[in-house]
Amino acid sequence: MKILTVVLGVVFILLVLSLLASTIMELIAAFLGLRGKNLKKALGNMLIGLKKDGSTEDGTFFKKFQENALFKQLSFKYSSKTTNPPSYLDSKSFQSILFDIILGDGKLSETDIIEKINDIENADLRNVLNQLIRDADGKVDEFKKKVQDWYNTVMDRASGWYTRMAKKILIYVGLSIAIILNADTLAIYERLENDPETLQQIVAMAQDIASKGDSVNIVKQNLSFEEASAQMNYIIENNINSIKSPLGLGWKNVDFEKLTFYDWLTKAVGWIITALAISMGAPFWFDILKKIVSIRNSGAKPEKE
Repeated sequence: MKILTVVLGVVFILLVLSLLASTIMELIAAFLGLRGKNLKKALGNMLIGLKKDGSTEDGTFFKKFQENALFKQLSFKYSSKTTNPPSYLDSKSFQSILFDIILGDGKLSETDIIEKINDIENADLRNVLNQLIRDADGKVDEFKKKVQDWYNTVMDRASGWYTRMAKKILIYVGLSIAIILNADTLAIYERLENDPETLQQIVAMAQDIASKGDSVNIVKQNLSFEEASAQMNYIIENNINSIKSPLGLGWKNVDFEKLTFYDWLTKAVGWIITALAISMGAPFWFDILKKIVSIRNSGAKPEKE
């Protein structure tokens, strides 16, 4: 049971560090507009293709999409600059903008839609829309739904692109946090195993956080730069500082002259482990934390989900 308690303490530390890393990731994403750029890339893949003669389309249709009044309004809503793409666009808004560009002043009827689709210069987009309207049996309402479903499918893939990119960035963020705080997972485990008083403090904090909320709500996403900055400061003041002193994190009390090559090598391995663990994300560690707390409290395995 002691090993499980120590593991609980380590998992809690990794959770707190992951919370900080995830918030820093949100800060980076907001500053660089990563979600907006990811959305723009996905929309470009959907709306830029080949012309009727087989040459590469110049993106005229995509430009019209970005110049649409609704798209510009959403850009302003999610960004302080209308030149930046919005970080989020729902399927109904996509379908509305697409239809506005295709139909222009035309009527929303089966005949007009088919005629306007066939006038689209972009062969790839034209073929996709013709296929969708055939699947909808020419019914306008069903065609709208098909277009929305197509958009959602592409956005699911785009979400995967963003997640993979964010995970790579999180590894570097995690490594930076590990080095700055001297958060060596191997040393943390050893400290908790040999210091019952510190272990007791950490476990008490772990049980407290496990009783609050769930993994879905533990990390707020799609924050503005100001919101992410405020959340980062809150985590540092209320979470990082609460574990920093008991664990002796940081470099203040480190005697560099006594550190051997082996000590530095061990630290480097511990930092890398911390960085990789942080890249798993705070929700992952929160779920693990709750399961371990459940096992400790009940003495039995939690029910399988």
